Amino acid sequence: MLTLREEALQIVNEVPENLLAEFVQNLRDLKNKFAVKTEQKNSPTMDEIRNYLISNISEVDPKKASAFAEIEQWQEKNKDFLNSVTDWEQERWEAMNEKYGTFD
Repeated sequence: MLTLREEALQIVNEVPENLLAEFVQNLRDLKNKFAVKTEQKNSPTMDEIRNYLISNISEVDPKKASAFAEIEQWQEKNKDFLNSVTDWEQERWEAMNEKYGTFD
């Protein structure tokens, strides 16, 4: 049985040349529609959370508000570290090589 991607490619290859432009446009529209849906699923920003906590202070669990305040304090205290240009993938790779030796 063909995988879904292989089946999709097979369908694209079978589309007649005179319909190809319209077919590709439909695919682009679908891709853009999907991209918009994924953008809407993003997590709220810290500012959005802060504004929510401020505007709904009577409904917010004090433990959650306290935890959020602690996160903000930690971020403020460690902003140099958080905003560093450290290549974490390279750091991980070097640590793995140091611990286990090089992989060839």
